[in-house]
Amino acid sequence: MMTPKWLPILIALFATAACTAQQKFPERPGEWTFTTQDPTSATGAPMTLLFCLNDELWTKALVGNPACTISQMTIHGSGGSYSFDCPTKSFEIKGNAKLTFDGATHIVSKAGIDTSMNGKTTHMESNSDFRWKGPACNPSVDLNLKSHSAPSH
Repeated sequence: MMTPKWLPILIALFATAACTAQQKFPERPGEWTFTTQDPTSATGAPMTLLFCLNDELWTKALVGNPACTISQMTIHGSGGSYSFDCPTKSFEIKGNAKLTFDGATHIVSKAGIDTSMNGKTTHMESNSDFRWKGPACNPSVDLNLKSHSAPSH
């Protein structure tokens, strides 16, 4: 089972994808590395994941998390911003994020995330870095391809 510490990071990641799903993927399609703080690391080591990003997978990321609502979205040539709210039965994650597109192969995401559980709210600042790795995606290690490879029902 995923711990609540991981949920804000993953929801922020997919909210970032959802944000740009309203339009074509604004960056270079292919495999990207996603690097962010690891809340479970005692040494402060970052967490790095691989994601395949293109128009289709941005759209699937939006559809893939119907519990989240994206609002106040603005996207322009150099970035964008949005708010997200992801309520569940046992907790709620909400926040605001800002994206910066630094060329066609680099995205910086900064989010303020509030997690509420059992009447207590915890705030976290999340800084993430997306870097284009190459045009080919590896389905055996790429999280976006793995999460969207199951047949639709």
